[in-house]
Amino acid sequence: MISFELNDGIGLIKLAINEKNSFSNESFLNLKKVIQSAKESNAKVVVLRSESSGSFSLGLDLTTVSTMDMTKDLAPFLELFYHNLTELYQLEVPTIAEVSGHALGYGAMLALVCDYRFGTADIRFGLPEVKIGIQVPSFVYALMGEAVGYDVAKRHVLLGDAFKAKEMPTLFEEITDSEEDLRKKSKSLQTKLKKNSYSAMKDTKKGILHVHKPLLDLVKDDMKNTISSIQSPDAKEGISASVEVRRPVFTS
Repeated sequence: MISFELNDGIGLIKLAINEKNSFSNESFLNLKKVIQSAKESNAKVVVLRSESSGSFSLGLDLTTVSTMDMTKDLAPFLELFYHNLTELYQLEVPTIAEVSGHALGYGAMLALVCDYRFGTADIRFGLPEVKIGIQVPSFVYALMGEAVGYDVAKRHVLLGDAFKAKEMPTLFEEITDSEEDLRKKSKSLQTKLKKNSYSAMKDTKKGILHVHKPLLDLVKDDMKNTISSIQSPDAKEGISASVEVRRPVFTS
């Protein structure tokens, strides 16, 4: 279950899908509704948080993907995949990701589309798509490049290895030793942001998004390329291997 609540000007999106917060089509639809609720609220700040201990989100539910009818189910699935990322990215108020558990694949992407990120030192964060034969979207690579530098981002997405938060400190506002400290640091930023003019923050965020519009222009091609990538023999092998908990054997 994914929920939204508004408390004293702070909107809170809670991820509580399953133990790993892995996304299926159903949870994508749930997230779409929750983001819409956040858009329609009077929240001055929106916070994204996991309710699952140890996992912010470990990405897609690959069992669901492995049984999908690629001819009719894949395109709608990926439309939701990208819709939720871009809608969260385009919220007209500041957004904060509280990454107190591992964030891999789609979980890392959700954190990257937020304006601010806080992490605990013990988390692992990364985009391991190449390890299962799937491309990393250009839009996501660009967001990581803006946060950590494009050379560092390039090395990461091509290797696909997850890293500890302290290895990329520029990705986070602060890296704390505990979830309790993370919540305190996040709350401090929320309080500062909430004191600002609501209309001025919204107008400023619109201006920021206008400057970064070329990033959103990448998504149309990303959608088309991801459909092709997921249907490749290597992706089919990588997804099957992940579901079966074995090492993939790629042919290309």
